[in-house]
Amino acid sequence: MKKIKLKLSDSLIFFLIGLLIGGALVYVYYQSSNSFKNQGDVDLNTAAAYLKFKEIRKSLTSSGIPEIYGKKLNLSFDKVQESIDIMVVFGPTYGQEGKKIILTDSDLERYKKIGASIACEYCCTVKTLTKEDGSAACGCAHSIMMRALAAYLIKEHPKEFTDKEILEELEKWKITFFPKQTLVKKLQELEKAGESGIKEILEEFPEFMPSMVGGC
Repeated sequence: MKKIKLKLSDSLIFFLIGLLIGGALVYVYYQSSNSFKNQGDVDLNTAAAYLKFKEIRKSLTSSGIPEIYGKKLNLSFDKVQESIDIMVVFGPTYGQEGKKIILTDSDLERYKKIGASIACEYCCTVKTLTKEDGSAACGCAHSIMMRALAAYLIKEHPKEFTDKEILEELEKWKITFFPKQTLVKKLQELEKAGESGIKEILEEFPEFMPSMVGGC
């Protein structure tokens, strides 16, 4: 049997080469388009997560001078260490002699109840501000400041602040002292409740916040 030899013309060869090159270019373009699209999606997701992060942080953190007591005491959420230094002298347990606030009777009972309802756990790991008898549960500066503020509001503004409202003021300062921990806790609560976009926030942004503000 004779072998049949096929000879491709030059034009056909060039056509096939062009077809291969064209296909390769289309493939590269398609892959690049998908890559840019995916990158764009990532950028949009990150931007959306950042905006949500700012919104949540703003809703939690306080700034400026606290109402009612802030101006008289010269306290500001924007001047944390200065505010701590001002308040620690009033602390019922570790305050300065002659300035520490001494509470008795119903005022002391209010103080113990409030002190048992909140803690400075991110610094000294205790579970309450006060012990059962009302004495200090720890000696860190943040805790002293919070106890001093509670005692001050009970003594100087007994009708203007309920126990719940005093706790709310202490919580504001606690968030100011420990922005990262309190924000992460809130974000985890939102994620558990099914809030969308929280996972991305937890992965990206809390690391940029300080763990502690003011001396301990």
